[in-house]
Amino acid sequence: MTDALHILKVALDVPLDRVFDYRTDKPNTQIGQYVVVPFGARKMIGVVVGISDTTAIESKKLKSIIRLDPEVIFDEQSFKLFQFCSQYYHYPLGQTILSAVPSRLKKLNTKAMAKKYLYRLTPKAIELGVDQLPPRQTILKRIVMALIDATLLDESSLRSISSTWKKSIETLDEMGWIAKEEVTSDDKAYRQAPIPSLNDEQQKAFDEISKTNKTFAAWLLYGITGSGKTEVYIRLIEEALKKEDTQVLVLVPEINLTPQLESRFRSRFEKYTLVTLHSHLTDNERLTHWRLAKEGAAKIVIGTRLSVFTPMPHLSLIIIDEEHDASFKQQEGLRYHARDVAIFRAKSENIPIVMGTATPSLETWFNATKTKDTKKFGFLKLTSRAVDDSALPEIKCIDVAKSKVSKGFSPYLIEAIRDRLHKKEQSLIFINRRGFAPVLLCSSCQWTGRCHRCSSRLVVHLNQKRLRCHHCGHDEKMPQQCPSCGNTDLYPTGLGTQRIEETLKEFFPEARILRVDRDSTKTKEALNDLFLKMKNREIDILIGTQMLSKGHDFPHLSLVGVIDTDQALYSPDFRASERLFSQLMQVSGRAGRANIKGEVYIQTAFPNHPIFEALKTHDYENFANELLKERELAELSPFAFLVLLKAEAHQLTHVMQFLNEAMTKAQNLSTQVTVYNPVRPIMERLKGMERAQLVLQANSRVALQKLLDGWVSYLRENKLGQRVKWVVDVDPLEF
Repeated sequence: MTDALHILKVALDVPLDRVFDYRTDKPNTQIGQYVVVPFGARKMIGVVVGISDTTAIESKKLKSIIRLDPEVIFDEQSFKLFQFCSQYYHYPLGQTILSAVPSRLKKLNTKAMAKKYLYRLTPKAIELGVDQLPPRQTILKRIVMALIDATLLDESSLRSISSTWKKSIETLDEMGWIAKEEVTSDDKAYRQAPIPSLNDEQQKAFDEISKTNKTFAAWLLYGITGSGKTEVYIRLIEEALKKEDTQVLVLVPEINLTPQLESRFRSRFEKYTLVTLHSHLTDNERLTHWRLAKEGAAKIVIGTRLSVFTPMPHLSLIIIDEEHDASFKQQEGLRYHARDVAIFRAKSENIPIVMGTATPSLETWFNATKTKDTKKFGFLKLTSRAVDDSALPEIKCIDVAKSKVSKGFSPYLIEAIRDRLHKKEQSLIFINRRGFAPVLLCSSCQWTGRCHRCSSRLVVHLNQKRLRCHHCGHDEKMPQQCPSCGNTDLYPTGLGTQRIEETLKEFFPEARILRVDRDSTKTKEALNDLFLKMKNREIDILIGTQMLSKGHDFPHLSLVGVIDTDQALYSPDFRASERLFSQLMQVSGRAGRANIKGEVYIQTAFPNHPIFEALKTHDYENFANELLKERELAELSPFAFLVLLKAEAHQLTHVMQFLNEAMTKAQNLSTQVTVYNPVRPIMERLKGMERAQLVLQANSRVALQKLLDGWVSYLRENKLGQRVKWVVDVDPLEF
């Protein structure tokens, strides 16, 4: 033992389920401060999670911290959240905490980006006028005259006037002629849109949720596409911000939903600081926005799943848009579900949480609609579209077995697109597969291009004459002849977004066509440009993947065509039908959102499938209730709780040996948990690693968590586990 007065318990980003002791001579250290410490031969960023006056480490072995930063990056509420996630998802506390720290902090570079300012003239300057300036100060005069014309100028505008603008601004500041204001996010002007009145259902939803503004309550706001859920969010935020020291967190599933939502929110909340947190921000921007939230300066935070961990000292409301979306589930590292973590956070901080969607996840639907005595969520419905004269689109299924399909398009869909072009309305063609074609096929021996690192075929990218694996990123030149038989007749088979784009340009050479997928939207401004072009009617036909299937409001879009979706009907994943229905319902909802009639054409070989029958009538409720009956009979979520143990290694024998030992141990730990035999997943090999998995299933969450406490510790100590990369996924979404 040592008599050191200050022993810091430090959480580090290492795969060990423990904290580390370090000595410090800083007497005012606080929990939540971050430190730089030695760890082996490295220097690492850590977070102080405890302070003690004793340690079990010998004094001569106890290392001192290298640097203690005065900034406290997480508060007590944040630590409750991290501890819950670490315990529930069985992930080391240090890695849980550091996964939520902005990457710039973890790079030992904690300086935020330079502050930006807007400049304006003071009343004194306006009263005296430019003639009062010294006659030879031409730069001063030019800046003042520019400010008179523009009212506000940013730094780039001033720089265009003169390279010595900073010195001139300092002079004007000393004279009392200049006032400046900090730009906390961006300096774009957002046009104030007309504020719509609430219909009866929206008003009821607002009133019911507002009653719980000072206590925990979880609400499902279930509304058809275009029913005005966002306007309800805005009214709830307006109500919350009437109180001082208030912050609101809005979670969205993907970055592609952020630009439109941000624009709409900024136009309604001009006087409040609003920041975004998502992957398209630079490290500098993300750290600055995160700090504004942590300090309470940002009143509204819009972000993707990681934002659920953002420290917000005055948080009073959480909103989750498109709560059903699988993007809220993290699939690497800490495998948390942002929706579930947000519910825990709301309960911990005693505030309401609102989950909005047109197609709730079955878990949320179950929690909101089961019997009154046992349901966990409040349930509110919006059954009509918010825009007057706006009706749900008519959904039609085209039987491709009976219709002559040319290059992926039936005559009915081609004629519908032509009709929209004639009416100067917009069309969206949805196919959830990027690239030109999914397969390159030899006409002689049936060879197909396969990835040597994954159990998948290589996708044809014809413009670049490349074959690419969309799983591991492997890229190779397209062969001129078959590697197997030497035949030169190789042809792309199947449809992808690039092939659809080429076909539509052939059918409609006069149309303005834009393809939107991961290959075409790599730049930061690509999505903003898309929305602007759609709004200004600079696009006639939009081709997209699931990036465009939800949340977007295209007022001039009246036709949606869905191509090649049948493969999802036969997935072994028990969630596949739920996911497909949700995706098709969401993409259908893009049509006819203003006062124009919307139509949806779904090309399928199975037009009478129950999924399509439910889609035609927009009957999510009956579809969800039927699925719940199936899940209950099969004892699957939400009637049972699941854990997935995934393992991979270069040798399959190591994987199977590890999983078989894990299975035996789990069976010995509990009789209340069903442990299934190890199996290979659909993607048996990924990035050169052989893969297998096993499933644990229980009717009691408590029993399952109790087993995991001992089982995960065993897995960490298992010597075989050191040769195998493994992960425990609690409440998995993908199998």
